[in-house]
Amino acid sequence: MIYPVLTEAQMKKSQRLFIAYNLFNGLGFLCVGGTVMTLLINRLGFPDYVFTIYAALFNIGCICLPLGKIATEKWGAARTQSNFWFLRNFASLLMGSCAICVVYGYPTIGIVLFFTGAFVFYCCRAAGGVMTTALIGNITTPDGRGKLLAFASMANNIVAAVGNISLTVALFYVDKLSNNHAIMALYGIIIFGSLCGMFSALCLRYIDESDALKKAAQKPLIADAWVCLKSSAFRRMVIGHVCFSLAMAFTMSLNMLVLKRGFQIPDSFALAISFISSMISVVVARPVSIIGDKLGPRKGLIIGYCFTFLVILFWQVVPETFSWVSVATLVCLTSCCSLFCGICFGQYFLKCIPVEHQPSASTLNSLINGVLTGFIAMLLTTLLWNCCDWLGYEEISMLRYRVFFRLALPFVGLGLIGVWMQKEV
Repeated sequence: MIYPVLTEAQMKKSQRLFIAYNLFNGLGFLCVGGTVMTLLINRLGFPDYVFTIYAALFNIGCICLPLGKIATEKWGAARTQSNFWFLRNFASLLMGSCAICVVYGYPTIGIVLFFTGAFVFYCCRAAGGVMTTALIGNITTPDGRGKLLAFASMANNIVAAVGNISLTVALFYVDKLSNNHAIMALYGIIIFGSLCGMFSALCLRYIDESDALKKAAQKPLIADAWVCLKSSAFRRMVIGHVCFSLAMAFTMSLNMLVLKRGFQIPDSFALAISFISSMISVVVARPVSIIGDKLGPRKGLIIGYCFTFLVILFWQVVPETFSWVSVATLVCLTSCCSLFCGICFGQYFLKCIPVEHQPSASTLNSLINGVLTGFIAMLLTTLLWNCCDWLGYEEISMLRYRVFFRLALPFVGLGLIGVWMQKEV
């Protein structure tokens, strides 16, 4: 519901619903996200280009970000995300239905269904998620935002930890089935995840908010976006966000690839690593939010960015023999980095952008960050892999990946300038 002003009781209710949303959304995404969907299309025998396009759609979906702002004018922030989240999870059912087509001998139709569902999935993710940060600011006081962000992150990670254990057990039995039965079992997991995601959309629908976001969204997008671009604080924030995202793309996004190919670990180990990551994220979420509150968003971002350098250093000194101690160290570094980024940028945004400009600013920031990060990271990482080949490190080995991270270090170093440019708020 939308009210002129929220009471403290309404804020508390909305915060509880937001945490419940994070619980069910985390469980749903675990079952329909990259891991399960990748396992499914791998079993279906789809060609390699399907994997490549699927990864690219994550950023391509950002073109629908303005739809979120337009829908907020009519429905408000909470209902907008609720509606798009329902469509998002319906799209995951469409993605998974490609399994039925392939099992019954129609692989081409299956690929078309998969791409259609994936495109709608990421478009709805972009359009629905664009108002999330502004909504958090609307249902909290300035002193309570870091706490809500931390608890929401903890709820998501707790579900991810428990879900990873359950999913590991389920996949252990799925591996014993025939290929067609395994495909349908994976589709069953996707159906369960989609239903959980739809329930998370229901939690969002009952969140109370003030009419400030709806009024702010009614401002013309282009004119309001131009006002945001003229703000020095906003420009600095966008540059810093892109730099941080690129540094994470150079380091954290490649961790599983290096673990699997550098250490030659099996898939079961990969799920165990996801579980460890979830548990460590739960432990460090609250300390990170406290540091962000005490030192301020700018110092918190600089500290978080420094963890990307530690990840690069880790890959230079880690022994070539696999050990769980090494994995735990890596996961701790990456968890701290991602949490500092998410929590501190959320706090920085809410402090430096006036509430009347938050819908447009959120849309513009997400659009610029998503598109630039996607295309720049794709081009630069391809360039660095080609440099590794040119230098003679074509064989898949730990040495090749050490060289890659050395080549990435100058780009990560330049990115620190963008983060350092943030103002104290």
